[in-house]
Amino acid sequence: MMKCPSGQQWLTLGKKVMNGVLKPIDHTRMLMAFALLMCYVITAAGNIVDAWTDPFLSFLLPIFDCYLICALAGVLKKVKLHWLVTIPLTVVLFAELFTILFYHSNFTIYVVLLLFETNTEESSEFLQAVLTQGSTWLAVALTILTAAAAFGIAKLSRCDFRFKSMITFFFFGFIVWSGIRQLSGYYKLGRCFTSASTTVCNDPQYRPHLNTPFIRLGYGVAYNVASSAELDVLAETVAQTQVEGCTFRCPLIVLVIGESYNKHHSPLYGYSLPTTPRLQQLKDEGKLCVFTDAVTPYNFTSNAFKYMFSTWDTDDTDEWTRHTLFPAVFKKAGYRVVFITNQFTMEQTNTWDLAGGTIFNHGGLSDLQFDYRNEHVYAYDGDLLSAIPSADSLTAQPTLLIVHLEGQHVRYENKYPAEFARFTAEDEQTTFGGEQGKQIAAHYDNATFYNDFIVDSIFKMVSSTDAVALYLSDHGEEAYDWRDQFERTNEATLYPEVARYQYEIPLMFYTTDSFTVHHPEVVEAIHASASKPFLSSDLCHVLFYLGGIDNREYKEHRNILSPRYDATRKRIIRSDVDYDEIMKNR
Repeated sequence: MMKCPSGQQWLTLGKKVMNGVLKPIDHTRMLMAFALLMCYVITAAGNIVDAWTDPFLSFLLPIFDCYLICALAGVLKKVKLHWLVTIPLTVVLFAELFTILFYHSNFTIYVVLLLFETNTEESSEFLQAVLTQGSTWLAVALTILTAAAAFGIAKLSRCDFRFKSMITFFFFGFIVWSGIRQLSGYYKLGRCFTSASTTVCNDPQYRPHLNTPFIRLGYGVAYNVASSAELDVLAETVAQTQVEGCTFRCPLIVLVIGESYNKHHSPLYGYSLPTTPRLQQLKDEGKLCVFTDAVTPYNFTSNAFKYMFSTWDTDDTDEWTRHTLFPAVFKKAGYRVVFITNQFTMEQTNTWDLAGGTIFNHGGLSDLQFDYRNEHVYAYDGDLLSAIPSADSLTAQPTLLIVHLEGQHVRYENKYPAEFARFTAEDEQTTFGGEQGKQIAAHYDNATFYNDFIVDSIFKMVSSTDAVALYLSDHGEEAYDWRDQFERTNEATLYPEVARYQYEIPLMFYTTDSFTVHHPEVVEAIHASASKPFLSSDLCHVLFYLGGIDNREYKEHRNILSPRYDATRKRIIRSDVDYDEIMKNR
């Protein structure tokens, strides 16, 4: 008969199991301490600046992640390659601390997307801009302090002290508990990685707990991989675009899209400095109608463009890839579609070609949407003007001209030539950011002044034709307007002030003399709609109306120029925030 193990034998076996589990970190104690402290420092910093995560789960779940990292480092240490773990770990610590302190956000799908959609030139400009920011150096200091504390803890762990065995036992228990909990997270992460739909990644059933830096970063990457995979499905849908009829109501439609335009830095919206004198003159002449209540659903380019160019809306119950893109509708209707961009040429792809560029640069989608594109980007938007076809060429047949500028994208001082440096720090009224804040705000105003020249120049190129032109921006921007902050952020809580400066956008219509004569009903509709609330995801319906295009994607209640426009529709920004509701609390 088999004899049952005695209590002592069970205890011995338990110790062997515990020692076996803990062995991978025996020679990587400092790395384990560093990895754990990294997670806890990030959690503490995030909860202070409103990038909130659950404290309990953020304390326990990272333990198994850190354990696996140390196990990998232990293997690599045998071939002297453990630095392949140490260096990335340090970079992740600094990077997430920086996003918390600067963007007021942990790693999210949007922060990861923002990183990957930034091209090399933009990355260089951004790094130069943030090197002078206190948040950057605070992140550096916290990274160094975390490493120093990890060194001390690792050294202390080798000493004998009271309750060491008990602490070791509890730590072993935490590893086992954390491992069991994290296995489901790894499964969900893998499912998102292998999915061709962001719907799966968004499903709460398959979304992992985002309480460790590694899972947050992995989920952000996985989500955007799925987003990229959606484009093949989108291309199939766009290829099936149908148009029932077209009257070519407006023979030349010009759509100018700005970048990072804070409308509250324009006198057209009440700003005290004369940053937009040319557009102001057009308004005074009655040729420019300024809309006062337009917002974007997202404060970064990729998703702003995704919603702006797609005919899908949050009211739709199916996936966005089952709906077409408005340039493809125009092309199918018989319009010549010309796309001139200073960011998304086919040659100028991003580090990772995701949504902002992909709806343009995906080979199949580009051919389905555009008849002509420019091939190069330029240092200044003024140089882009030469790439725009002549007025004679644009009016040779019904044409939709889309011009996408670099506008006021950070770094602001690089977005305008020296001769447009009209404003200085002494002109700025901001009380935030000290002298540096005033200087950055001055650069932003100069970039806005230059943008005024660019937009006015585009309007003048078609002024002698029968044309209507629209100008709006992808999103807004902060420039030390209400706090010590510039660019854009991603707080856990969307404050009214953030919505005001980062989500509110300019929208204006320019009509030529010839257009006013031939289309008085359209001009009347434009002026009658200037104060109505607008969401940029409704842009396609305005354009379909201007083109006289009849297709199943057109929804009249979303066309702001229609008397049947539904001005009571909720304007949802950042996926789940009712813009009008939060602005009531200002």
